[in-house]
Amino acid sequence: MSNSTEIYANHPLFREIRNGLLWHRTSADEYRHIRIDGAITPNDGRIDRWGKPYACQQLGGISLFDFTTEPEEKVLWEAFKWQEFLGDSDPVTILLGLDRSKLTGRLIPYPQNKEGTTGNVIPWVEVCHCGPIPASTVTSYLLVCPVDYSRFRKVATLDEATLSLMEKEFDPIVRAERRRQALAFANQQEELRRRIRAGTKQRSSREDVRPIDQRGE
Repeated sequence: MSNSTEIYANHPLFREIRNGLLWHRTSADEYRHIRIDGAITPNDGRIDRWGKPYACQQLGGISLFDFTTEPEEKVLWEAFKWQEFLGDSDPVTILLGLDRSKLTGRLIPYPQNKEGTTGNVIPWVEVCHCGPIPASTVTSYLLVCPVDYSRFRKVATLDEATLSLMEKEFDPIVRAERRRQALAFANQQEELRRRIRAGTKQRSSREDVRPIDQRGE
């Protein structure tokens, strides 16, 4: 993970998400479905992004992030587990801010959401909400550039025009960074192959210079 996608205590995005709201992370396409459905609904298992059901899914709930209840040190200690979710959707990741006083379903915080479940859960931060969440309970929206967390926009309402505008704004930035990452990965792979070839040649050379009696001849 690069410095541009690392969260720390005084990071502008961290100050925004540590404001008392609960947050649900979604993609642009998923958000459009939420608008049509009028609600955030639990993942029923038809969409399994992580290879196996996660704890909130096993509880029939919706995964939310609570960055406020626990002390800042605890929240940031687990940042390496949750910060990737703030930017896992290209070209824009959407964070939906929810006022917990308006939620009618049961909230199951950590560590209670680990009881009776085998799926993954992010300690101290992840909260499971049982049942659908009406879209009307969303009070804040953060649109985050997935390759640079310093680039985000906060809006009180999110319509199609604003969403499309942010997709167009972030898309060239994201594409350029993804190309850079792909090139860096390809260079790393080539360097690894070069070292393996060099190591094989060195071993072969040592074999060639061994005395005949050590070669079993």
